[in-house]
Amino acid sequence: MTDTSKKPGWFKRLTEGLSRSSRQMTEQVVTVFGKKPLDQAMLDELEEMLIEADLGPNAAARVTEAFGKARFGREASEIEVKEALAEAIGAELVERQGRFEPLSGPRPYVVLFVGVNGSGKTTTLGKIAADLTGRGAKVLVVAGDTFRAAAVEQLKVWAERAGASFMSRPTGADAAGLAYDAYEQARTENYDVVLIDTAGRLQNKSGLMD
Repeated sequence: MTDTSKKPGWFKRLTEGLSRSSRQMTEQVVTVFGKKPLDQAMLDELEEMLIEADLGPNAAARVTEAFGKARFGREASEIEVKEALAEAIGAELVERQGRFEPLSGPRPYVVLFVGVNGSGKTTTLGKIAADLTGRGAKVLVVAGDTFRAAAVEQLKVWAERAGASFMSRPTGADAAGLAYDAYEQARTENYDVVLIDTAGRLQNKSGLMD
């Protein structure tokens, strides 16, 4: 296991970067676990919270075990509870993090954002677009969710904020065709990176993912 104690900055960013639903879960954890010493029943409740937050049963069990070792049998402040939870989740994630270096590969570098609805695809895409344009990259943002007009408008705003080019099609258009056209345009016009948003998909829905 990686020594997570040497990454306080990373854990701080993890805590500050929690989504709204994750913040709600964190506040619930603080409310339940910050007022009295932990016992096994409370740890079981934490594991259930993590599973309900889509962390997955195996990961939830590991995070709960790590959290219990940090806090079991003693009271703690709100900050200590949040830090213990962030460190437990961070330790679960740190070995699974990958390198994202779109400016070091072939041009155009294409990134397809996939995931379930509400998981933060569009927001993450917008932040990455802003980071890349800030480093001088020529970026094309593509609205691959052709089913929701609101999603297209949201992504257009992100692209404008980032100073990136934007490409979309009318509602109901073929998303695969749009992605192909975007790649061809990016290749012809010498874009560095193509960022393609998609409609929400469960990873186990093979037909939709394909």
